[in-house]
Amino acid sequence: MGAEKAELLLAAARYLNETLELEHVYDRFHELLADAVPHGGVIVSSFDPDTAILPPLPLNREGGGMQSRVIVSGEPLVVNDVPEQVKDPKGVYYDVDREGQMRKVPEEGPPGVQSAMMLPVKYEGEVVGVVQLMHERIQYGPEHLELAEGLIGLMAAAVRNAKLHEQAMAEAAARARAEATAAEREHATRVLEAVGDGIFLLDDEGAVRFWNRAAELVTGRDREHVVGLPAAEVFRDWDALSSEIPVSAGWAPARPVTLPVELGGRELWLAFLAVRSPAGVVYAFRDHTVERRLEEAKSDFVASVSHELRTPMTVVLGAANTLLRDDIELPPERRRELLELIGSQGRRLTQMTEDVLLASRLDRGDLRIEREPVDLGELVRTAVETMRQNVPESVTLRTAANGSATAVGDPDRIEQVLLNLIDNAVKYSPRGGDVVVSTAASEGRVRVEVADEGLGIPLAEHEAVFEKFYRSRSIEVPTGTGLGLYICRELVRRMGGTIGVRSRPGAGSTFYFELPSDT
Repeated sequence: MGAEKAELLLAAARYLNETLELEHVYDRFHELLADAVPHGGVIVSSFDPDTAILPPLPLNREGGGMQSRVIVSGEPLVVNDVPEQVKDPKGVYYDVDREGQMRKVPEEGPPGVQSAMMLPVKYEGEVVGVVQLMHERIQYGPEHLELAEGLIGLMAAAVRNAKLHEQAMAEAAARARAEATAAEREHATRVLEAVGDGIFLLDDEGAVRFWNRAAELVTGRDREHVVGLPAAEVFRDWDALSSEIPVSAGWAPARPVTLPVELGGRELWLAFLAVRSPAGVVYAFRDHTVERRLEEAKSDFVASVSHELRTPMTVVLGAANTLLRDDIELPPERRRELLELIGSQGRRLTQMTEDVLLASRLDRGDLRIEREPVDLGELVRTAVETMRQNVPESVTLRTAANGSATAVGDPDRIEQVLLNLIDNAVKYSPRGGDVVVSTAASEGRVRVEVADEGLGIPLAEHEAVFEKFYRSRSIEVPTGTGLGLYICRELVRRMGGTIGVRSRPGAGSTFYFELPSDT
């Protein structure tokens, strides 16, 4: 009998441990009980120190109920006279039929069983549940109890294994989710660092929680000094600023708005987008300052060109109408003056038109530039002689005797640059003074300088004066299209050279350009 029991328990252990699903473990336990221990009904109850589950009754520590006695003592209980036991008013008793239907006895009728065997399910010495077997006729003996205890121990071990597996799988899934979330966040952070737009996150308290590299570059504020600060300490007048930025929620498309922002004494025009997220409000911004300045410059250009065109056209029309009048007789000298006036203003109109067309060709990149040896000394002397006849008496235009120097470039375009720089020097010298053009060669480069004693240019505008349509607002400037220096810069660059300026307000300016030498 002992060998048969051992073989049965060994087979049961294999059968129970073939699965790690809790439901399957309980199903297999019921199958094993049906073959090993006779019973008409079975209840497997779990026990929690605070709550009795299946059946839901409070633990009776006085030991009145049969399940309560097993839980309190931790020992199995065999009762072969159930009808007599349920008469004890100290306990609460339940009956279960083959279909698993439970009823309270004797209140809902006499018990349908004669005998019951209740065995504790233990984990690390503590009772965690009770298995209750019942039968209508037979009486349970020691052999039934011993075999049931063996099967219950195997079931408890299998349940522990299944629960450990379930816990391990849950922990693995949680780790996988955490790793996936961390990877997504890391990827999102890398993406946000790589985009060209400034990105920052404000939490519900209005503090900066994220500040990407582009935000640093646009604002000049490092994230180490920004993250954690209230937005009002990063952006001046943030409350007023943020009230004008619509915040998109849900799937609603975000609407951009461009606003002036003061940062570190600079006025920037930033285009903002804002989207609400679980972590707060995400703001994206792009620097439109250059575009804004360009639009302003274009508007100024249109106004300036309109004015510039109107003046010579008015002069031409007035002179032409005067010449066409039949009611007056003009002396030959006056007729010649009017014709010369028409000619000079016509040339002015032609020059303005050529500047606009040339700037357009430079933008398209379809201007052909020749590359040949050019005697810059001779070219400078020619340009000075050409301009001298148009220079007012208050300005002295001359060349510095630096000898000859040969560069590589397009002679017509170099002359155009020279004439433009000399014309600018004369126009920006309203009080007169010297305008000196010089050349010098050094280490593979030839340098040409045009120096004047005129109004000068603030340091902050030294780069901007070469931009298209740019006109200084810090000094009173002569009329013009704002294209001359832009054309000079683009022509010099296309010949492989560089151009720049040295200047201080009230101390004159020296414009210079360098070209590769023919050596």
